[in-house]
Amino acid sequence: MSESVKFYVGIDWADQKHDIIILDALGAIIIDNCSIKKNRAGFEQLLEKLRSLSDDPNDFKIGIETPHNLLVDFLVDLNYPVFALFPGSMKSFRKRYRASGARDDRFDAFVVADVLRTDKACWRKVDFGSELAREIRLFARDHHDLVDQLVACNQCLLATLKMYYPEYIHFFADITCANSLAFLQAYPDFEAAAQLPRQQLAAFFKEHHLRNGKTVNRIYELLHQKNLMAPPPLIRVKKLKAVTCAHNIITLRAEIEQYTNRLQELVEQHPDGKIFLSYPGVAHVTAARLIALFGDNRKLYADADELRALAGTCPVTEKSGKNFHVVYFRYACNKFYRDVMHNLAFSSLCEAKWALAYYRQHRALGKKHNHALRCLASLHLRILFAMWKNSTLFDENLFLAQKARHAITNQKKVKI
Repeated sequence: MSESVKFYVGIDWADQKHDIIILDALGAIIIDNCSIKKNRAGFEQLLEKLRSLSDDPNDFKIGIETPHNLLVDFLVDLNYPVFALFPGSMKSFRKRYRASGARDDRFDAFVVADVLRTDKACWRKVDFGSELAREIRLFARDHHDLVDQLVACNQCLLATLKMYYPEYIHFFADITCANSLAFLQAYPDFEAAAQLPRQQLAAFFKEHHLRNGKTVNRIYELLHQKNLMAPPPLIRVKKLKAVTCAHNIITLRAEIEQYTNRLQELVEQHPDGKIFLSYPGVAHVTAARLIALFGDNRKLYADADELRALAGTCPVTEKSGKNFHVVYFRYACNKFYRDVMHNLAFSSLCEAKWALAYYRQHRALGKKHNHALRCLASLHLRILFAMWKNSTLFDENLFLAQKARHAITNQKKVKI
């Protein structure tokens, strides 16, 4: 395809407009100073300029810094090959053209187009996959974001209570449980809760399906001990924030449950769902995230190393001369996919003895917990890639047999 490409399109995207530059195969500027608005009319204006050069979408390569843009959707739907630049690369490429570091939107569009022409390895073709895979990817990302918001709300509630109502932290084993949130919304400060008689307190929790008398008695006793009184202005402000946090937690949990149910339905429909669900430690949410990572196109990734770099499970190495060798943590990666593989590695420790043994082996080498999990996640990606590539379910007996055969082969090589 690269030999037949006649035009390279660079797009510098922004919130309200996009700057466009088009180069020919030799790097000469064909169309310059083109700026389109971020609306249907602007997109059709770009399409008109492209078709004025060629009616064949395969005559073009279109580069942009992000795949998450409505213009990308518009072009991909019309079968134009769109390529997204790896994160963080643009800053380095600018220095190739201007040592001073000066920049503007037109210049960035030119850099995108020319780098697309000269540095093919730095780009990944945007491939959304099937409509089902794309829906799963979007749901999985939003589900992940909602979980992050829920964790943030939980932490915010804890920090707020410590500021004005520290006794509340000892009322429940989990201050974010349903009973705790209901009690906090009804009686958001110590003074209001301390006025409750024991019978009314017991009746409140009975109404919310908590019939544990020991818990009720403990809360009642804590409410009638001497407490550290916060200043009245602090109480008035922070109790409102605590109630807001409680309300947000309840809302987010309901929304996450809806997303989880929908993800389960979508994974059951996807042909690769059963492949990922067969892997130890993978439930429907993780399976959905793995479908988001792998996609539908079996030709998208040449090998497992591309996935390992994308998910940040493999390190960055630096070598110079004979003796200098440094290994760095890989910061430049997709953080969503890194989190997916980290959680999978952690959950597999309880589901597969071989995974736990592999983790302990790396811990014994002096690696910290997160480092050992990254090593395990890297192993998981190699196995999952082979399963996905060949459309086969996970067979633990086959995996352990191959693992033993590999160990025996290595022993023979050492003896020789």
